[in-house]
Amino acid sequence: MRLRRLLLVPLAATLFAQGPAPRKAEAPSYQELKFPPLPPLKIPRIETYTMTNGMRVYLLEDHELPLVSGLALVRTGNLFDPPEKVGLAAMTGAVMRTGGTRTKTGDQLDTELDDIAASVESSIGETSGEVSFSALRENTAEVLAAFHDVLTGPEFRPEKIGLAKVQMRSEIARRNDDAEAVAEREFVDSVYGKDTPYGWQVEYATLGRISRDDLVAFYRRYFFPANILLAVYGDFSTAEMKTRLEGLFHTWTDRQPPVPPFPPVLAKPNPGVFLAEKEDINQTVFYMGHLGGLLRDHDDPALEVMADILGGGFSSRLFKRIRTSLGYAYSIGADWDAAYDHPGLFEISGSTKPGNTTDAIAAARQEVERIRTSEVTGAELETASETAVNSFVFHFDTPTKTLARLLRYEYYGYPKDFIFQFQKSLAEVTRADVLRAAQARVHPAEMTIVAVGNPREFGKPLTALGLPVHPIDLAIPPPQAAAGAGE
Repeated sequence: MRLRRLLLVPLAATLFAQGPAPRKAEAPSYQELKFPPLPPLKIPRIETYTMTNGMRVYLLEDHELPLVSGLALVRTGNLFDPPEKVGLAAMTGAVMRTGGTRTKTGDQLDTELDDIAASVESSIGETSGEVSFSALRENTAEVLAAFHDVLTGPEFRPEKIGLAKVQMRSEIARRNDDAEAVAEREFVDSVYGKDTPYGWQVEYATLGRISRDDLVAFYRRYFFPANILLAVYGDFSTAEMKTRLEGLFHTWTDRQPPVPPFPPVLAKPNPGVFLAEKEDINQTVFYMGHLGGLLRDHDDPALEVMADILGGGFSSRLFKRIRTSLGYAYSIGADWDAAYDHPGLFEISGSTKPGNTTDAIAAARQEVERIRTSEVTGAELETASETAVNSFVFHFDTPTKTLARLLRYEYYGYPKDFIFQFQKSLAEVTRADVLRAAQARVHPAEMTIVAVGNPREFGKPLTALGLPVHPIDLAIPPPQAAAGAGE
């Protein structure tokens, strides 16, 4: 113990002799950080050709990883559902894979693909159908064969149709559980119109009318070679892949008449407040906005910048006023969500304490009016423009992302140089452009407002907004007594 004390004394003396520790240098402000400009966008070399059966093919070699993936993009969608059988497209897309092929059940495919860390998936959304695959390079032939069989010869086994109906019925039964999902769904349906393909909902009755014959007919109408864009990317030789694909698909020669355009959006402004009462939540979720535009619209870049200034992040007007200054909202944001082939949505969404519901919505409306009244500041424009340009670049920071985006542009009929057109337009947006676009395309008087919450806890009634208030009926029509065909 004495030795330890003797050792510590010189050490302590040395430390005290050094005097106070020097002050640490202050870290520079984030505003002083400098970053090099983003590199220019580069389009990778993509081999493009059309097979003899009419299917268009895009091949992109990428040898960075020993992986091969592919995507068949099919011109179809749930907008083509018959009104009495809403859910047909989604069910077709699901059972194409789960129902297996003529030679293998879906369960057999699951086992074989899981054993080699591969996948083959299928789905149908609003305006496109997809069948995809991924595989290790050494398993490319085996997985491509399974992908080919799912794409060209799905079996639609009745037991899997029945299972899909059970799963979709469960989704219907639970569709009002989440307030955020309810608010978004009711906003979209109210803006587009609940009596249109853009606003239809799957119901027990529409599921019950769907049979296996319906799935087979829907598949045959839309899944034919000339209606498909096929992209394959990864670790392969382009020449060898062309030979392999031709060998797989040359006998698939099904033909159908050209697919018609998707239904047009015929919605008219639906202003007012729409209230969905939900007493089992401790906050109010709200959406507000109206129809937006197309990605190819001349004003779209300015409107995207406008939406970022209005509600794109911590520095946005909505966040600083409604969340930071007033303390009304837990979350708040805005988006100009342009679509490829039909008008998208301009929307503001947020959540707040029930007592602040009406005041939060009123404050958001005021910010919408303000952004149409005078030009945004130079600092706001700079931040939003940089955010938009930088975010856009990250859609193309890998060859596979670039291929996927180019495939979408081709699918929806956009020009081949749209990437560069849009990037240039984003960078050139001015304060005057933002004001002009906001005045021309943002219409506060036409806004649809949807609130989901408990009105008995609202600090002020929604009528204080000076707009008509309409109740939303969240009741789910009960299932029919008889089971649907095809189960």
